[in-house]
Amino acid sequence: MSVPSQDNLNNGDSLLTALVSGFFASAVSATFTYPLDSMKTQQQLTNNALLKKHNLEVAYSKTIGQFFKGGSALVIGSLFKNSARIILYNWLSKFMSIDTHDANGEHRQKTSAPRMVIAGAMSGFIETLWIIPFENIKITMVQNMLLHNEIIKYSDRFDVTGHYVSNKHHKPIQNIFSKQYVSPHAYLTSELYAQLKGARPTSKFNQGSNKIHPNYHNTTKLDSLKMKYNKSPSSTFLHTIKEMYQLKGMSAFTSGTCITFIRQIALSGVWLSTYNATRQLIDPHNTSNEQSWFGHKHTAIQLVGLHVLSSTAVVLATQPLDVIKTHLQLKNGKLVYRDSLSTAFKLFLSQGPTAMFKGAIPRGLKILINGGLTAAVYGKVEDLVNVASDQQVFGE
Repeated sequence: MSVPSQDNLNNGDSLLTALVSGFFASAVSATFTYPLDSMKTQQQLTNNALLKKHNLEVAYSKTIGQFFKGGSALVIGSLFKNSARIILYNWLSKFMSIDTHDANGEHRQKTSAPRMVIAGAMSGFIETLWIIPFENIKITMVQNMLLHNEIIKYSDRFDVTGHYVSNKHHKPIQNIFSKQYVSPHAYLTSELYAQLKGARPTSKFNQGSNKIHPNYHNTTKLDSLKMKYNKSPSSTFLHTIKEMYQLKGMSAFTSGTCITFIRQIALSGVWLSTYNATRQLIDPHNTSNEQSWFGHKHTAIQLVGLHVLSSTAVVLATQPLDVIKTHLQLKNGKLVYRDSLSTAFKLFLSQGPTAMFKGAIPRGLKILINGGLTAAVYGKVEDLVNVASDQQVFGE
């Protein structure tokens, strides 16, 4: 049996330290900042024009527990995402490394800057795949919470799910959407979907004539499930996964894939370019030999300013993408919206241009706090792991 070299041991220890530190840092940061993420999502999901039309109020989170509804999905997703990032980046960097020799003639492996960028891009692609299913689960959990609040708040006045669409003579209402508020957080049954699209209501003479959407082959079973979950929305992580799978299958966890990738690429590009351009304005004659992104020396105030400006630029540039992503991942996202462009167009027409920047303030605060908090927790845990790794359990 061969004995590992000291370099391999060091690399192994560094990877383990990074994994443990990254695990705790992502968990603490995601948990602490989730109320801001919840506020952002709730603001994006709220159709103020529709509520005003029916003289209703927003049923936002009322308790601390509700502000953390959907947090389990985001935290678990963050843990998988950061673990995948560290492991993949470490492996890809080594895989693309070049054999070199140092001044003493010893063999070394070195990864060039362009290859490190490629490794970062590839690991970023994989980590984004982890975000998508958990984002879908989070949004469904937030919608279920809002629907639950609306049912309690308006149950004595009308049915917010729109299931009871017949009058006292048992004749279907021509279009319930023009007569009362139907919650956008409730699943659209085939009847409601037909009315939303302007088709005639179902009767014994025209059954089956409103099959507008090709997925409605087994409308009876699907509508029964939708009515069940509309009446009693799932409130836990596992129950929400079961609900989504029963109603949509695996496609429930892949909505918004393309727009999520575009948002992540834009986020990284805007943040890094803004940070680098601003620091060069602050210190245009930097003489540091270090050519990394963070090679300049700045005061604490300057660093805070850099992060604030970078976070603001990110929000201004990517908030419309985030809003579109949220609506594509709604319960009825695939029914109401077709693609990113049509989503943006419909939101602009129905809610105005400000709809594309809903949730910008809480999202900006989250981005600003998240970076500093993650770095602080990572550093503290890294120190603890390094100290613990030097301790012996059994002394001689």
